[in-house]
Amino acid sequence: MNVTTYPPILDSYSLLQLKNEVEHFAPLDRNKWIGIHDEPENTIEKYIQDSFDFNLSYPTAVGFEWWIQIFTGEDGIPFHDNHDEGARMNGGEKQYPLTSTITYLTNSVSPTIILNADFPPTEVVFSVPEEGKFLTCDPKYIRGVHPNNNKGRMTLCYDVWHYRPIGLDRVGLISKPVPCRFYKQNQTQPVTWLGKTKDCTSNLHDKMFTFNYPTIYREGETWKVIQ
Repeated sequence: MNVTTYPPILDSYSLLQLKNEVEHFAPLDRNKWIGIHDEPENTIEKYIQDSFDFNLSYPTAVGFEWWIQIFTGEDGIPFHDNHDEGARMNGGEKQYPLTSTITYLTNSVSPTIILNADFPPTEVVFSVPEEGKFLTCDPKYIRGVHPNNNKGRMTLCYDVWHYRPIGLDRVGLISKPVPCRFYKQNQTQPVTWLGKTKDCTSNLHDKMFTFNYPTIYREGETWKVIQ
């Protein structure tokens, strides 16, 4: 599967500054936009541009659709893919970004669950949060977070686009951008899980499916389970 993770890419001070700004800006009414050459108006926008420059390379990229997720209890994220909602609602074919990213801002044992393109899935990746961990994946993959003890789980997500989808605007919240300090980390692929598994039944577009998952999660791990 086209899933890549990096160990924590920020030092502790940068992570704290980014986390504080995410908490200050939340909740947002909708997803936001920052162009690749726009002047950043806050730490979030600067982090998005700088983390892209530091870790990714897409010559056709023009900007980033971004959003934040802060869990307050037993909430989760339904399974979904990442695409241009406006184009689909106007009767067009699904248009996908170049890649999708997640930056984990807190530790948690509740993983992001990523399904491959088959249905039912033949491979499932479980990305367990860790402060500063960075993940990229194919936006066509289905992903979600199961309702669990997710209180305090916080992520900053952005998609890299080769055009600007209609309806995406700058956040319009101005603060002094704080330059984040990055660690140069090697990217890693999910490790295939060979231990015992349990099974779970879930729903995707009103279709039920069952998948296997590891019996134990630890912060920062990323496992691939062959189904």
